[in-house]
Amino acid sequence: MSTKYNTTLRKKDNGWQVIVSYKTSSGKWRQKSKQGFDEKWKAKNYGNDLIEQIKKEPDLNTDYKGITLEEFTEIYKADNKDRLTYNTLQATKYAVKALGNVRFKSIEEITLLDINKKFRESKLSTSTKNLYIRLLKIIFKHAISPYKIIAHSPLSEVKEHKEKKNITQHISSKVYTANEIESLFTGLKNKKKKEYYYQCCLAYYCGLRYGEIVGLSWFDIDFNEKTLSVSRQVARTSTKKYSLTAPKTAGSIRTIPMPPKLIETLLEYKKIAPQNDKQLLFLRNSSTNFVNAYIHTIIKDKNFHDLRHTYATTLLANGVDIKTVAALLGDTVQTVINNYIHYTEEMRKKAAIDVANIFK
Repeated sequence: MSTKYNTTLRKKDNGWQVIVSYKTSSGKWRQKSKQGFDEKWKAKNYGNDLIEQIKKEPDLNTDYKGITLEEFTEIYKADNKDRLTYNTLQATKYAVKALGNVRFKSIEEITLLDINKKFRESKLSTSTKNLYIRLLKIIFKHAISPYKIIAHSPLSEVKEHKEKKNITQHISSKVYTANEIESLFTGLKNKKKKEYYYQCCLAYYCGLRYGEIVGLSWFDIDFNEKTLSVSRQVARTSTKKYSLTAPKTAGSIRTIPMPPKLIETLLEYKKIAPQNDKQLLFLRNSSTNFVNAYIHTIIKDKNFHDLRHTYATTLLANGVDIKTVAALLGDTVQTVINNYIHYTEEMRKKAAIDVANIFK
């Protein structure tokens, strides 16, 4: 918002000219003018109109004029270094890199056409494009506020790309069948690294993320109350380093009921679990690459994270309401709707029985 206005009226070229000078909040003076008025009062009235127009205009910060998207992204990352995880920082880097030469343009000059053209030319998956769009939106929003480099984001009206494949089939393919769960658990029990069996049990019976599982300590397990508490996770903090950090979101801090089968399994594991000062259940805290390698020797088309999908869809199929499922997963209701509200075969069968009973 401009803070001071000076209006000057003067004769010029057989008419009147009005000049409005104004000082912006950044301390810089600017001018707008118009000439050719045959009467002084007309020039004065136009000057008043100019002031009203200027008041409505965003007061952009010219200190960063010409800064490229790539340069501003570094400012954004520095401003948020304590909040953003290593994985988010990496994804942000790749999102900007995906724009090719567009990232070297002034952030003020980048258009939606520029961005769309690059995404159309890319071979990125739909989910990756959507992730990059979300990250780029945040960067442009940061340029609007607090920096006031631009007034509007070229991505402000952009919606996420829609998956071309059948979403129901896609989600169903991520859900373990009862037979697959039995085969997986039997197979993992016979493997050398038995810790993977117990990790998979925690994912299947409680819907935990892998980072949350390897961040668990025995202090988080309440066998009397039959609950498990999530208050930390293991996350990547540099290229080859994983550390205990706060959970993914505030909603990820939660207490989850443990079914009898999991309690029995954990009591069994506690007898052979590795001893350590932090009382952690597991000492291996890298990515899911290793556990997935073991899973693929038993079931080729499933992975560790699919156990979380199975937990969610199993609860929904058995009538647990969406808000409760979201709370147990540490997700938002919208995330549950987007990712899990798709019929599995079990849900179809239950719906058929329910409909028959309702309309009998």
